[in-house]
Amino acid sequence: MAEARAPQKNLPKINPVDRPFWEGAAKNKFLLQKCKSCGKVQFFPRVACVDCFGELSWLEAKGTGKIHTFTLVRVPRNPAFKEEVPIYYINVILDEGVIIESRLLGDNKEKVKIGDRVKVRYEQTHNPEIKLPCFELATA
Repeated sequence: MAEARAPQKNLPKINPVDRPFWEGAAKNKFLLQKCKSCGKVQFFPRVACVDCFGELSWLEAKGTGKIHTFTLVRVPRNPAFKEEVPIYYINVILDEGVIIESRLLGDNKEKVKIGDRVKVRYEQTHNPEIKLPCFELATA
């Protein structure tokens, strides 16, 4: 009889387009794409600018922003997360103007309000090459 495996958290499948983002995250750097033609900053990584189809470069973001919206998950779909409930999922408007979806971590996350300032916090995963950019409330 086969032994039951413990549930494992899903990780991103890194591809050539987003590899620079994940390599930056592994070094605690939040990278965004910027169009060389029109200057648009964008996230998530793509092969071309979403405005003008121009060539892209990478820039290091501040890793700060404000909460646009959030929700709580009390029953996770993946059982590997059951010990972490409630899980706070947030949409953050980064200071560079793009919106990213992530998780809110930290001891004071239950005090979160729309508009609160946040800063990036990298979480190591079971894969030593992948750190996930999460956020925590910024202190005043």
